[in-house]
Amino acid sequence: MESIHKRLDKIEFHMRLLAKMKGEGEYPFYRLAIEQGLTEEEVSAVYQLCIEVNAKMHEQIEEGLLSRSSLLTHFVGMLNMKLEPLSAIKALRAQEEHYHELMETLLRLSPYR
Repeated sequence: MESIHKRLDKIEFHMRLLAKMKGEGEYPFYRLAIEQGLTEEEVSAVYQLCIEVNAKMHEQIEEGLLSRSSLLTHFVGMLNMKLEPLSAIKALRAQEEHYHELMETLLRLSPYR
C-alpha cells in the first residue's frame, strides 16, 4: 500500500498537470496559485489583501489624492512571497472582475509592466 505522503505527492503532481492542460483560460489566478503551491489560507489572504487595498484606493479617490503609488507598495509588500507581483496582478485582473479597476491601477503603477 502506498504511503499517505506518496499519494499526496501524486495528487499534487496531477493537479499541476491539470493546471497546465487547462492553459491560461478563465482562471489564471487559480492556476498561478496551484503552480506556486498556495494553500487555501494563503489564497484567502490574497483576496483579503485585495479587499484592503481596494478600500484604500476608494478612500484615496474620495479624498482627492492623485498619487496611488502607496497602493502598489502595500500590495507588493503584503503579497505572499510565493507569488511574483506582476504575474499575480495580471492574473487577478483577468480573473476577478470585482478587482479589475484596482489591478489596472496597480499595473499602471508597476515599473515592470
